[in-house]
Amino acid sequence: MRLPPIPNPQRYAGLYIYDFGKHVAVGYTAAEIRILRELEPYRTGTAYEIYRVDENGAMELRGVRDECLIGSEAVCFLRRDLEAARRDYDTLRRAADKEPVPCSAEMQLAMLPSFQPSHVTAIVFPTSATTTMSGWLARHADGAGDLVVGGSDAYSTLIGSQGDRIASCRLPIQQTYRDRSKEEVLRSVGESLQR
Repeated sequence: MRLPPIPNPQRYAGLYIYDFGKHVAVGYTAAEIRILRELEPYRTGTAYEIYRVDENGAMELRGVRDECLIGSEAVCFLRRDLEAARRDYDTLRRAADKEPVPCSAEMQLAMLPSFQPSHVTAIVFPTSATTTMSGWLARHADGAGDLVVGGSDAYSTLIGSQGDRIASCRLPIQQTYRDRSKEEVLRSVGESLQR
């Protein structure tokens, strides 16, 4: 795969590359890659996440499976009592007010009687945002939970549990790039740089 010349490559960190086979385009969001994957002429392309860009502009890429583009994950902070779980919920909500999360995310406070510890503060987000959400959580979730579990299994368990939801909210988003509409994505398919 040959990448086109990319001015200021650091601004593409966290975005995606799509190899159409005959050409390569740089700078899609995860939602835009999903649009391409749904369309017959582009379905067989290969997507890569621009995981990291060093100070010299060298890009570290990671191949992306379709399930990473459509799935959800959760990080669950489990506590023995409601008061401690509510503190986690409030602390993380205040943190998101000061530094919005990098993707769409919902936070829930719930009691899961079938689990021990039984009170959970959970943040649910798209699998495609795992890397950027991990960074945000590393900065803001220190000390949250007596036990912390995460990933797609944590999401399935949380959604499948017959728990009592106590509170929930959508966290404010710090989105660097707006997701374009299907029409906008299709108009720019032949362009090497999407942004």
